[in-house]
Amino acid sequence: AQVARGYVYYVSLKGVTGAGNLDTDEVARRLDIIRRHVKIPVGVGFGIRDPESAKKLSECADAVVIGSKIIETMEAAVQSAQTEGLSAQESDARAIKAAADWLAGIRAVLG
Repeated sequence: AQVARGYVYYVSLKGVTGAGNLDTDEVARRLDIIRRHVKIPVGVGFGIRDPESAKKLSECADAVVIGSKIIETMEAAVQSAQTEGLSAQESDARAIKAAADWLAGIRAVLG
């Protein structure tokens, strides 16, 4: 804590990224503990799979990190495009649009 710079990344779930259920109340409690020891921003990641979780965490964390859900969203779009026989470029474009649409849902909830 004394030598930390930039920000602290708090892994909010035990186990594999993208798995399990996130207890946002427990994360908030643990953030209070972490902040007693560090004076830099604390970002939270792992287990954030929907706009509601992101919103709740944004109320107590300095940053919300979303990774696996975006990758899963993009993979599903690529698989769908490949099933439809679309080109690699069309598949990539669909993946990017799917991720952007999902993130737009997050932005809408966060205001």
